[in-house]
Amino acid sequence: MIEQRLLARDNLLSIAEKFSLYRSEGKPPSPTAIVGSMRDSISIDQIGVSRSRRNTQIVGFEVAFRYSNATMSARVANELVTSILSQNLETRLSRAAETSEFFQQQLRDLENELLTMERKIAAYKRDNEAALPDTLGIRREQLTIILSNLNQIDAQLQIASNADSNSAATGDANAQQLAFSLQSQELNYDAFVERRELLTPLLEKGFVSQRTMDDLDRQIALAEIEIAAIKARMAQEGFTTDPATRTKLLEAQQSELTRRADNLKESIAKTPTVEVELAAMTRDYENLRDEFSQTKAKLTDAEIGERLEQDRQAERFEVLEQATIPEAPTKPNRIQIVAAGGGGALAIGAALVFLLEFLDNSIRTAGDLERRLKVRPIAVIPYVTTRRERIRQVVRRLLTFCLFLLFVACVTLLVDRYVMPIDLLAERVWLMIEPLLSKFNLT
Repeated sequence: MIEQRLLARDNLLSIAEKFSLYRSEGKPPSPTAIVGSMRDSISIDQIGVSRSRRNTQIVGFEVAFRYSNATMSARVANELVTSILSQNLETRLSRAAETSEFFQQQLRDLENELLTMERKIAAYKRDNEAALPDTLGIRREQLTIILSNLNQIDAQLQIASNADSNSAATGDANAQQLAFSLQSQELNYDAFVERRELLTPLLEKGFVSQRTMDDLDRQIALAEIEIAAIKARMAQEGFTTDPATRTKLLEAQQSELTRRADNLKESIAKTPTVEVELAAMTRDYENLRDEFSQTKAKLTDAEIGERLEQDRQAERFEVLEQATIPEAPTKPNRIQIVAAGGGGALAIGAALVFLLEFLDNSIRTAGDLERRLKVRPIAVIPYVTTRRERIRQVVRRLLTFCLFLLFVACVTLLVDRYVMPIDLLAERVWLMIEPLLSKFNLT
């Protein structure tokens, strides 16, 4: 993405405008031609991949810009590197900020969902307070106690119904009945007090309503009153009692205990359904809490990453070596051109010589005559060179030698002008052959 941004038309035209590129070549080229030339001249190559101590990949890139001016080429290359570093930093900061914003929004949504779920669970517990699974054991104990009390009251009512037909036996029987009633009320009182002690911690946690505690206090007070009344009757009436009053009192207690037993049975029967629904809501709530915790941890990591990016401590590009002015052009390779030209000329010359020789039908020796005419010559007359021809031959050789010297001088001048200074070339050649001379002890 950074390379695409770097090679974008506007960015390339901005760089060309900043450094006045392609303006010294006569007519200024069009913007499209400038963009095309710069894209062809810019190269971003990967130079190697390695791993750091934290087992993370380290990738290197080489950025180059080819231009006719060496100084301008180095300046543009450094400008491209600066642009890459800037765009890399902006991209990372933008990405880190977007990540933090995403997790913040997700965290706010989860907070709202958690609040909604908490209110839903609280409302459900309030509506089904009497059937909550946390108080199931207590309610079962209460039901057992109430049923036991009902059995006792039934027995007392049975005794009271027989009191009219067996008044003679009211002395010891009434005393036993009052003692039994006193014991029964004391047991109820102890059960109520114990239950209140058990429910007090649950009231502080919100699992038991204040209304239940108030009912329990009224039952304790009623039991105290009944115990006091029985004791007063036992003390003042000498164990004598009124069967009608006792029966009415027992029936009232029976009615109250029956009502409470029915309520407890209904709440105990409803508890499994409430437990299932409450467990489902609790499970959803726990899942939301886990998701909230994970999102919060991710947000923390994202914020740390954003701060690292701001402090430039995270993964980033570093400039290992600034672009410098090149000492020699990368192209054209004049040495290769000269070598190729020389080799080609020699090859063409040799081919031309062989071709001319092949097409030449001249007879130069006696052997040529015998092979061509199939006739053996009787005698061979040698060629006699005149003085003028010998002078002409010497002049031709001197002229060839002079042309050779002129050719060497021209080649040396061209090499010094366009390839490399002669002294520098000689120094490099000496550096190449010096180890060979030292190897054979020739220095």
